[in-house]
Amino acid sequence: MTEPGRLLIIDDESAIRFALSDYFRECGWEVDAAAEKEEAEALLAHTRYAVVIADLRLTGIYGMEGLDLIEWSRHLWPETRVVLLTGYGSPEIEAEARRRGADALLHKPLPLPELERVVAGLTGKAA
Repeated sequence: MTEPGRLLIIDDESAIRFALSDYFRECGWEVDAAAEKEEAEALLAHTRYAVVIADLRLTGIYGMEGLDLIEWSRHLWPETRVVLLTGYGSPEIEAEARRRGADALLHKPLPLPELERVVAGLTGKAA
C-alpha cells in the first residue's frame, strides 16, 4: 500500500486538533495542524496537501473562516481535497461550502473511522 500522503488539520480547539492529528498519523499520514486561519494560509502557501480538514468556525460563534480556507486551498492547490467540519451546519452553509469547492461537509461530532473513510474515498486510498 502506498503512503496516504500529507494532511492539514485546521481547528481552533486543541483537543480536536490533537485527536485528529494523532489518529491520522496512526493511519500513516504526515500531518500538519493549524489553530487559526493565518497559520493555515501560511502552511498552504508552502506545502501541497492531499487533504485539508478545516473547521468552519475558528474565531467564535459567528466565524466562518473555514469557507475562506476552502477557497484559498482551491486557489493554490486545485487538486487538494477539502473536507469542512462543522457543528453548525445548515443547507445554506453546505451550499456555500460546495460553491467554494469543498469536497465534503461533515457534521461534528463524527467518529474518527468515519472521517477516515471519507478522506480515503476522496483520495482513492484504502481506509
